[in-house]
Formats: sequence, structure tokens, C-alpha cells
Amino acid sequence: MTHLIQNILTMLRASEWMPVTAARVLIGIFFCISGGTKLFVKTQFAVLEKTMVQIQVPFPHATALFVATVEFLCGAGLALGILTPLCAAMLTADMLVAIVTTSVHSIQASGFLAWLDDFLYLPEVLYVLILVWLIFSGPGRYSVDGLIASRIGLVGLDR
Repeated sequence: MTHLIQNILTMLRASEWMPVTAARVLIGIFFCISGGTKLFVKTQFAVLEKTMVQIQVPFPHATALFVATVEFLCGAGLALGILTPLCAAMLTADMLVAIVTTSVHSIQASGFLAWLDDFLYLPEVLYVLILVWLIFSGPGRYSVDGLIASRIGLVGLDR
């Protein structure tokens, strides 16, 4: 029985690249679409710019342009697995700023546990968790980063 459990665990560990790749690609597509919409659809950019004005960010137009560009380019980078840790770190910073400046203010709960429950329910918190996981886990073997790593003989990035 112990041997069977060890085999199952080994098989699961060998398949670890699948959820890593799926998470990287899907969150990358999400951010690429979100950033692209903000960049290329005037009404969506106007909403982002209005948000920047409301939270009193200096240079709201330039900041909105920067945020949308980061989401678009870093999302594309994650989807393809290019510069995965850098893209994930940039998007993590973007999400942390969004949480602090807008999302956390939407929580109307009374009491710490209710507030924490509502906070953890925010989608941005989940995005941060996934992005931090990608910073530490790397892109997985099916990525441009993994392909480059295997070509130049780096160990560990191609798993």
C-alpha cells in the first residue's frame, strides 16, 4: 500500500507543471485582455482614468496609461511565459495598489472576521496569491523562459 501511495505522489509531482502552466497562461490571458481593453477601448480607458482621478493619483492620464500598458504587456508575457517572474512581480504591484487604493474601501463589514472574510473574497487578493506563486515557482516547462533555460543548460527552469 505504501508503494502505491508513493507512486501516486511521484506521478502527481511529475505532473506539477500542468497546474502551474494553466495558472500562468490563464491569468496572463486575463490581464492581457483587461489591459488591452483599457488601452484600446476609449470608454474603458475613461473609466480607469476616472478611477485615477477619484483616488487622487498624480498625473491620472499618464498613470492610467502606465497601468493599462503593464497589464497588457505583462499579461501577454505571462501567457507566453516570457520574463515570468518580472511580469508576475509587476502585476503583483499593480494589484496591491488596486487593493489598497480602491478594493479595500469597498468592504463594509463590521468585526474583524467579517472584514477578513470580505477581504479574502476580493478577486485581487486571489490574483496576488497566484502571481506570487508564479514568482516563486517559475513559468513551467512550456514557456519561452523554459525553452531558453533548457537551450542554455539552466537546471530547474524547464520543469
